[in-house]
Amino acid sequence: MKITISCIFLGFILVNSNATSSSLSKGDIQVTEKSEQQRLADFDLWIDMLDVKKEISGTFLYAKKGKVLYSKAVGKLHPHKNTPITINSSFNLASISKQFTAFGIMLLKYQGKLKYDDNVQNILKEFPYPNITVRQLLNHTSGIVDYEELSDVYWDKQAFTNQDMLNLFSTHKPELDFAPDTKFEYSNTGYVVLAAIIERLSNQSMEDFLYKNIFQPLNMSNSRVFTILSKQTEFPSRVFGQDNDELLDLYEIEGVTGDGAVYSTVGDLLKWHKALLNNTLLPESEKREAFRHTSLVDGSTYNYNFGWFVDSKLSHNMTHDGGWVGFRTFLTRNDKDDELLVFLTNNLYGVKFRELRKRFYSAVDADIVYATDGFIICGKNSISSECN
Repeated sequence: MKITISCIFLGFILVNSNATSSSLSKGDIQVTEKSEQQRLADFDLWIDMLDVKKEISGTFLYAKKGKVLYSKAVGKLHPHKNTPITINSSFNLASISKQFTAFGIMLLKYQGKLKYDDNVQNILKEFPYPNITVRQLLNHTSGIVDYEELSDVYWDKQAFTNQDMLNLFSTHKPELDFAPDTKFEYSNTGYVVLAAIIERLSNQSMEDFLYKNIFQPLNMSNSRVFTILSKQTEFPSRVFGQDNDELLDLYEIEGVTGDGAVYSTVGDLLKWHKALLNNTLLPESEKREAFRHTSLVDGSTYNYNFGWFVDSKLSHNMTHDGGWVGFRTFLTRNDKDDELLVFLTNNLYGVKFRELRKRFYSAVDADIVYATDGFIICGKNSISSECN
């Protein structure tokens, strides 16, 4: 059931903890272990405290086996307006967007329009690297450099599109940072190139392709690709990024898509989770192929696969987070036990992202994982110092 918190309810929990908690005796000391509902109540109270002090703004959701057990919305859509965020407010997902780009490639593969091990140059003739494959872009093993290294030097116009980025690489041909498949290095450039592939093979913009092939079929009614070049500018549920009381918004290079630019809600992401769980848009065989681990030429493996950090031992556990122009986002899911935990924020002035994530994560009993900034996959029983 969906949890609703009030001071009276919280007081009832605290006074009646013996009735709702398991107690462990050790000598003369009694240790009370809180239930998941109590821990969620504590988390909710903490969020309310941060909200009162205007130190947080965002939405939160935890669902298990088809039921929403916790949802919350606090803060404002815009730092200079008093419109409150609701559970249906649309946040910039930042790098969580990459899973939608990867899924677009999977759809094209299923339609027979490409293969994962095709050379990108066979699809995008202007792409200057003959030996980079689609799979290497998906798994961040291509060696291609950050596109901002070029745009900062060579671009001085208002708008910057996927094609503009391709043209810069075609013209200047920067050397790769490393030979393909010899190293893993997270690459926004690779995912912009993937978006360009989707646009070229579908003859649609990335915005139109994701709407027609994912968002519309799944009734994700508050989800869309949105950039400074979007033709449809009316977006009433859109949340704006902020830093304390200062607006952080899209700027010149925000015409590119693929590495980010998807806006969505916690409710729509629950629909997305269910579609992945039930193989609504692609069969199970296609999903299994996508989530096998990345192999490098030295025989080592890395557990980033097609827009997800995937648990190295339990491939049904996957996660991603993101950060851009004031937004910090986090999503983790368990495909086996039907668990989803997600938060979307546009202001974390009063709390560190790591603390927020760990508090949210420790409040639930779900068997799910998260990746630290060093991309180490952490779980409930992890002993890695990076996870503590």
